[in-house]
Amino acid sequence: MRWIVFVLAMPLLAQVKPVVSQRAVTGQVQVVRVAARFATAIRVPEAVSSVVVGDPERFLVEHSEKEPALVLVKPVSAEAAESNLLVLTASGRQLSFLLRADPAGPKAVDFVMAYGQAGSFLVGESAIAGSEVSNTAAIRRFVDSATDALQPLLDRQRLAALPALHGDRVQAGVSEVIDQGRMVIVLFAAVNPQAQAIEIMPPQVQLAGKARRNRWTTSEQLPVEDFRLSRRRLGPGERADGVVVFARPGFKQSHESLFLQVAESGAVDKPALAPIGFGVSAVRKEVGDGR
Repeated sequence: MRWIVFVLAMPLLAQVKPVVSQRAVTGQVQVVRVAARFATAIRVPEAVSSVVVGDPERFLVEHSEKEPALVLVKPVSAEAAESNLLVLTASGRQLSFLLRADPAGPKAVDFVMAYGQAGSFLVGESAIAGSEVSNTAAIRRFVDSATDALQPLLDRQRLAALPALHGDRVQAGVSEVIDQGRMVIVLFAAVNPQAQAIEIMPPQVQLAGKARRNRWTTSEQLPVEDFRLSRRRLGPGERADGVVVFARPGFKQSHESLFLQVAESGAVDKPALAPIGFGVSAVRKEVGDGR
């Protein structure tokens, strides 16, 4: 590929403030300031397996196996636009970004964003959502202490019978719910019903409600604190097992329910939604006692 950007960019450098930053991976959505005719490089601490952009018509996102830890972002036009970007790593973790192009706003543009390892690789839904959850520090401490307990729970789920499944392009069902008060742990299974192989996305949790005529009236993504997946790529008829940890919402309307959301990478707009029902778990006391 032949680079001729310097011919066009030189007169524009006086109009923008290029920013090169080094950041630690945190539990917040990171804002990426982009501008037309400039590419932003996002370097993460480990190899990237796939990237998903919410609005591909407004933002071009590229990732090459030759640079496994690098993601390049560029707005397609000079118009103001926003979109989310989800970066999935080889270990199954996820990084969440908000891409923002605002020609009328500040002229600072992120040229390079390099992320180093932090003590935790957890990504929340947003800074606002994190601040609205009470006792956030206590929740983080719980997750840190429970992280080692997730693998035994995943092993337990692998031996469980297949639960009732929901969905079309990918099917998912909840096997067990461990209610820890503010924190909830869900054990689940996902199955590929298609004739070709698929790759499933990290699990999400949705608070949604139906009102008149059985139509969806509300929908809100809840922050996922941590998760485990036995596998991401599923052949025809194959099964994956998982564990997901999230914070129980402080309140909800009477017509709203919690759903486990599992999607395949080729159709993120058509996820499987499995109801999360609450009941007494057989392993609740064991997890609470740290065994």
